[in-house]
Amino acid sequence: MSYFTWTGNPWVDAGVSSIIGWNNKKNPEDITVQNCKNISDSIVKLYTTKSWSKNLYSVFPNNPITNPSEKNKKQSYKKLLETLIEGFHKLGNEGDCVACGRRNAFHQKNRMHIPLSGRTGSHYFSYTAQGVDYCDVCTFAVQCLPLVLYKCGNLALIHSNSEKVLRYWSKQATKNVSRQISSRNYTGCFDDGYKNAMNALFHITQDLILQYDEKWAAENATIRIYHFSNYLQGPDLSVYDLPATVFRFLAYIKRHPRYSDWIKVVRRGYYYNINNKDPEEYKNYPNIVYQRLINEESIIKYFTDGRKKEAFGNWNLLSHYLKEVLQMDKSRIDTIRKFADEIVDVIKESPNGAKRLSGLERADNYTWYRNVLRKIIKDRIALGKDQPLFTFEEYVEQLFPDGALGWKETQDLILFRIYEKLHNWLLKQGIVKEETEEEESEVESE
Repeated sequence: MSYFTWTGNPWVDAGVSSIIGWNNKKNPEDITVQNCKNISDSIVKLYTTKSWSKNLYSVFPNNPITNPSEKNKKQSYKKLLETLIEGFHKLGNEGDCVACGRRNAFHQKNRMHIPLSGRTGSHYFSYTAQGVDYCDVCTFAVQCLPLVLYKCGNLALIHSNSEKVLRYWSKQATKNVSRQISSRNYTGCFDDGYKNAMNALFHITQDLILQYDEKWAAENATIRIYHFSNYLQGPDLSVYDLPATVFRFLAYIKRHPRYSDWIKVVRRGYYYNINNKDPEEYKNYPNIVYQRLINEESIIKYFTDGRKKEAFGNWNLLSHYLKEVLQMDKSRIDTIRKFADEIVDVIKESPNGAKRLSGLERADNYTWYRNVLRKIIKDRIALGKDQPLFTFEEYVEQLFPDGALGWKETQDLILFRIYEKLHNWLLKQGIVKEETEEEESEVESE
């Protein structure tokens, strides 16, 4: 029987992944006591450097390293780790440890051992208990977690239901620490210069997908960032979740031939003008595309630019987003595409085409939009089309299944398809003109 396993507890799992990454292990069950002694010697030296000890004030307040009254920090912290290792017991079938649940906790731990586990002192916990029931093995793992923390204003802990994500993130973070040690240039926890935690979550996710050759699109991974501080005064915690559907979409889009168009979609989500700016300048700007993906809200409208009458990507890219992230039924996607293609023909062939496109764009309520569709039906009849624009079943089940509540989504999808098919034709007709760089900058800033 082994000492370590994945527990589902973010603090412990982060620590376990640290030990795995540091010792080049594959699974928690492979970790030995000697591996723990090795990493113990390393973190004692590392944590007592100026940059790392500064970070630890927000992780383990009042422990031997961060307690200002402690005279011999190295020796005292080494003793704390040695005591924990001496208390190791292998995993059993049950126990009262709140993390693993498979060992007993013989000594309760507080926030100097476990971040955000409550104040030091008996008045915080029920029945005047001195802390929380963590076993010595899980507590030791938590002492190793700073190796995989991410500096992002406050510190960020990355957790996932995917063992691959945890292992690869640990590999990346501990490699950064090893570079600091070999160069003797100690800078503290992993820092990419991100201060916006939501942007950092997408950056980390896309970086893992890009760097490591796995079948990520088939990995049902969710990723969560715990953005926290554990100072004695003013502890704080914010949680950001990347849903599995979004993870799979990001994995798919990395290999899509129109990936550059996805970058344009993301750029349209920044609150402030980023035209011609270096990414380093705007990577911490708030991004509404990221916010809506995390909140599981639609981003369809960001796939088009109505002023330029331009679609970003193609229907293949957009339909994958619709299926994977919005969970839209394939038959509905196909019906909307067919419907939009019929409207494209009317716009090109009817003398009222430009007017009808303007109506489709400007309609801001369901009644107005239905009236534009009625006019398009009349134009098709005038063109001699013998097939109806849609059947009754298609209208109520596929095009507008939620009636007035969901019509805007269908409007955005139809405009995407029109712009995809007709952008060059609209340019030639003079319905939309090419814009200069100066004009593009003005549009971006609006």
